[in-house]
This record gives sequence, C-alpha cells and structure tokens, in this order.
Amino acid sequence: MAALAGSGGSVIDVGTDHGYVPVYFALEGLFSRIAASDIGKGPLQSAKSSAREYGVEDKIEFYLSDGLKSVPGPFDTVVIAGMGGETMVDIISGCPWVGTSKLVLQPQSKTAELAMWLNDNGFVCRAAGLVEDAGKLYVAFSAATGDGGFDLMGALLEGRDPLLKRCLSRERGRLLRAVQGMERGGRQDGHQYSRLLGELETVEKAMEEAAKW
Repeated sequence: MAALAGSGGSVIDVGTDHGYVPVYFALEGLFSRIAASDIGKGPLQSAKSSAREYGVEDKIEFYLSDGLKSVPGPFDTVVIAGMGGETMVDIISGCPWVGTSKLVLQPQSKTAELAMWLNDNGFVCRAAGLVEDAGKLYVAFSAATGDGGFDLMGALLEGRDPLLKRCLSRERGRLLRAVQGMERGGRQDGHQYSRLLGELETVEKAMEEAAKW
C-alpha cells in the first residue's frame, strides 16, 4: 500500500485500525500532512498507541469518522484497505472532494463491483499489484480520474505481477463454477449470468497474455 501511495503533500488512511500505514508514512517522511481515520473509537485509540510507540504521534492527525464524512479535506492521496468493495464505494461516493485525489485501494471482496463503479465514474487504474496473506490473494491498486476507462487487469498484466498467473487460475475456477451452477439451474437469461460470462472471458484472455511471459 505504501509503495502504491508513493509520496507527496497530504495523505489519509481511512479505516486505519492499528495505524501501521500512517505510522510508516511518518517514519519515512513521505508526506507533509498525514492523517488517519476510523469509525470506531477502539481502533482509533490503537492507531494512536502505535504512533506513540514509534514516536510519531505528533506527526499524524486522527479523526473519528464514518469514512471521510467528518474529515477536513481535501487530501492528495486517500488510502482505504481491508474493506469490502461496496463499503469503499459508499465512502468514495459520499466525499465531494475525492475526485481530485489519488486513491489507493485494497478491497477484501466485491472487487469487480468496485472496479465497475470506478470505471463508470471516470477513474482509471494507474498501477496494481497482488499480495498474499495466509494463502489468500488480494489485489491492491491506485486510481485517479482520467480518460480511457478503468482497466485493472491491464495494469496487473503490465506490471507482470509474479502472483498473477496463480490468481487468474483461481479466478477462472471460481467463475466457471458460478457459470455452470447457473446453467444447471436454468438461469442463463439474467444480467448476473451475462456479467459472469464477461468476467470469465476477461480472465481467460489475461491468462493467454500471461502465458507469453
């Protein structure tokens, strides 16, 4: 997440939990203004404790906030990690200034839905990578407003991520099971079935490209 965020003027970590990301930013001196927010008092207190432990509490602003609703923005970079894609959409769409920010996102679920919303609202994918934790693969990416559409798969292929082939194989299996299940149930005439076929086609094309590496 830190690598995707880079450095710059201001950054906020939304749903900061233990506060490790903003603490890292502060320790490395990557941003001139660093903030952390969380909807829960407990997690926000944990973040403050982490900052105090590493001697950077005075370099980080802390906000008790539902998403970005109570945060005085704008921020150049907005980091959101470890939430479902639908929750991220709610946070981003509810913030009036986020369209001018660089977004660094790591969804735990509903990645396709998040990507679709970003595409429909004028965002493009700037960079992407995969991470593995406890045997599970997660995608992280940066996004900003621009022209050309949101192409997450294209960014992963361009970066030649070493985990991509394994990720694609797993995703193809998941989509095939879902498609076959709908076919057995005679449910091939709905929007969900068409969407799954489209996702499956995208994954299989990406597998062909990755096989050339």
